[in-house]
Amino acid sequence: MSRRDITELSSVEFTGSLEQAFCAYGKSLTLLADRWGGELDIAAVDAEAAMSSMKGHWFLFGLDTRIRARRVAKRLVRARDLAAALAEEGEWFPRTYRKHFLGG
Repeated sequence: MSRRDITELSSVEFTGSLEQAFCAYGKSLTLLADRWGGELDIAAVDAEAAMSSMKGHWFLFGLDTRIRARRVAKRLVRARDLAAALAEEGEWFPRTYRKHFLGG
């Protein structure tokens, strides 16, 4: 089985000051999720445009194809929303550590 690491996250080492390590990990997670969300947003628009250009039922003037394209692209929009939530959690990760373990 091949090894598939996320190098941005696996390069952060949890040695020394844990607060600094958690801050670095949270920043890396946020940046990765932001980039991923941007890519998913572009992919959703491109996929919907590509599928909408396909021919649909002649009697419905292609309306059925546009509706199905929107449904399929909505999956990518949901994935983008999940990536945005992941980015937000990356910001909260070091704050939660500080709150529960450092009393601040």
